Amino acid sequence: MEQSQELIGILQAISIVAKSLAAKLVQIEKEVEAYEAAKAAHDRKMKKGWRR
Repeated sequence: MEQSQELIGILQAISIVAKSLAAKLVQIEKEVEAYEAAKAAHDRKMKKGWRR
């Protein structure tokens, strides 16, 4: 019984860490999308001959 309680605690801790990592991954994906959009806009401006 004690081992099963310990296993449940370990699984709960893993679940918490996984949820935290998933949230961080979502945030990183949003930042990458924003960066790529800004870079694409900059590249379009430079292609047209604009300067800053």
